[in-house]
This record gives sequence, C-alpha cells and structure tokens, in this order.
Amino acid sequence: MTFSQGKEPSAVCPGCGAFLQSDDPEAPGFVPEGLKPRQGMVCRRCFRLVHYRQATKAPLSDEQVFGILRREMENADGGIVFLDALQLAPNPRLEKRLKDWGKPFLKVINKYDMLSSWFRDGNPTGRIEEILGVSRDNFLTMNALDHAAVRKALAWLESRFSRGARILLMGPVNSGKTTFLRSVCAEARFASSSPMPGTTLGPIEVSNSRLGMTFVDIPGFRSDDPWIPVLCPDCLFRLQPEKKLVRSAYSLSFGDALFFGGLVEVKALGNPKRNRLGIATFTPESLKPHRTTSQRVAELVEKHSGGAAENPLPGLQNGS
Repeated sequence: MTFSQGKEPSAVCPGCGAFLQSDDPEAPGFVPEGLKPRQGMVCRRCFRLVHYRQATKAPLSDEQVFGILRREMENADGGIVFLDALQLAPNPRLEKRLKDWGKPFLKVINKYDMLSSWFRDGNPTGRIEEILGVSRDNFLTMNALDHAAVRKALAWLESRFSRGARILLMGPVNSGKTTFLRSVCAEARFASSSPMPGTTLGPIEVSNSRLGMTFVDIPGFRSDDPWIPVLCPDCLFRLQPEKKLVRSAYSLSFGDALFFGGLVEVKALGNPKRNRLGIATFTPESLKPHRTTSQRVAELVEKHSGGAAENPLPGLQNGS
C-alpha cells in the first residue's frame, strides 16, 4: 500500500500512521491543498473522526497489515497481543508468526469487564485458558481505559525488558491497541482512537519517556471483523458497545427465531428432547433482538425495515 505515490514521505499522520499527501482526497493521509504536510499534522480523515465523529473506511487488507508487521518484527524486542473479549478467537496466521518470531509477548483480553459480570462460575479465566491454549500467567484481562489494569501490563514489560526496548502492539481491529497506547504514553495524545474498526492505517511509533521504551501500534487485522466489508462507517460505530453489553434471555420452541437488527437470524431448528431452548444474548445498547417465528422473518424485512428489522442505522437495508 503506497500512500506517497512512490515518493519518500516527509511526514506521517500521528493519528492513523498514514503518509501525509495532498494529491488524492480519497486516499489515506490527505491534507487539503495549501496546507504543507509537516510532522505533527493530522490528516483530514483523523480530524473529522476526532472532532465530528465522521469516519471513512480505508483500503487496507490483512496482507498489507502482515507486511507492516513483518518489517516491524525485525527490529522489535517483544510485544503485546490484544484480543477483543467479545470476539475471543486468536488469529491463526498471527499465532504462527509469533511462534516463528520467538520474542516474548503478552496476550491481553481487552473489554473483559463487559463480560465478566455475567459469568456464573467462579473460574471464568479457566474457559479463556482453554480458548487461548495458554496458562493464565501468560495473559491479562483488562480494559485499556482502566489505569490499574494498564499498570499490570506495564509491570510485565518492565520485568522482561530494559530501557530502549521496542514493543509492538498487535491484534485485530478495535481490540484496544491505540487506546492502550494513549493510556501509557502522554506523547500519543494525537493517536486516533474510536469505535470505528480499522482507524489505524500505518505503524504509529511513540516513545514513553518514563519507561524508556518505544511502542509501535500496528494496524489491526480486518478479516477478524466480518462486518467491515458490508456495513457503512456509521453502522460500524453503532455496533460497538459503549459501556456495557445488554443481556436478554429467551425461551424458544421449534420454529421460533431471534432477529438481530436486520443483520443476523437465529432459528430453533429442533430439540431431541422436545423441550424449549433457553438462550441468552449479549448485544450492544443499540442492537435489540426481536423474537418472532422463522416464517415471518422475510415479512419483517420487507414490511418493518426501520422498526423491528432495523439495521444499526435507519436507511441501511439488508446489509447493503
């Protein structure tokens, strides 16, 4: 991915990591003509994102992200791998690269507080151990906005690396990498952090003067989020829970269905014991499940779009 159209860039946007340019308004790193790109200047996309909550999707594939990661790994001493607690599935390609890399890294389960209150058993980390395939000594559960949790991650870094270390922040989009960077480095105040998945477009390098370490925020992997290709930026905003998940409980019988904002349908296809099926759902505040029958789903889409079959934003129909 070439942001500078073959020319050596003179400046990089501290918000998203893209090379600043004035040639293509639709390309990453654009600044209006008449504003000479300079170090410390944010691009138009990041300016609108921060000040007006307006976002646009950028053309960045996982192949390009892994290319960035491969180059940065050559000079890095270790890293932190972020996972979203709401989508807790390690990226197989990243796992293989980490194994080949051979450097120390810590796994961080971000947004864990949104789920932890709903665990009924007394050992929720046991299930996470099974999913990740690592012991609890090798991962932390946290919220990147929680200073106490952030300090635990910093303590792990200080116990393993000396001053001058270069630390990579890796993981899927919207897993908390940039939020963590802003929490640990006052120097990262311009880094754009938002509910919009895929905000970071290039490596953002920030030094922490107290620790004497350099953090490099790597763009997130897009393929881990199935909604990026099909939803508009405003809908992607709305699908991110702001403070909590809403839990709802349902009892379904054969033929019943749950409709999630015109995006997902869950059907009760049958039960060998012919009992009703209990199901608990966890959704963002803006996405409310609607109970109906599987036969009525098509009717709901056709007649009630904007109501019971509403997508995260009115006017977006059937994921188009």
